[in-house]
Amino acid sequence: MTRDKIWEVLCRHVLDVLTDLQDDEIHPGQNLRDLGANSLDRMDILVGAVDELHLKVPTAALAATPTLGELADRLHAHCEQP
Repeated sequence: MTRDKIWEVLCRHVLDVLTDLQDDEIHPGQNLRDLGANSLDRMDILVGAVDELHLKVPTAALAATPTLGELADRLHAHCEQP
């Protein structure tokens, strides 16, 4: 799976949870708190993206990721693992 596809999935889950946002308001340098996500929102976004991507990644390991771009990179790295 490409990193661009992972970014699309991640953004879709951000928009599904944070319904006041528009897609042009989401940028790789932001973190979920910057976008107004509380801890439950962040978990919903992470779990939804990981489930859709069919990955087995501990969400706790992803929760500490500083930015959305870095989160997409980490998810992409897990896609490439055998």
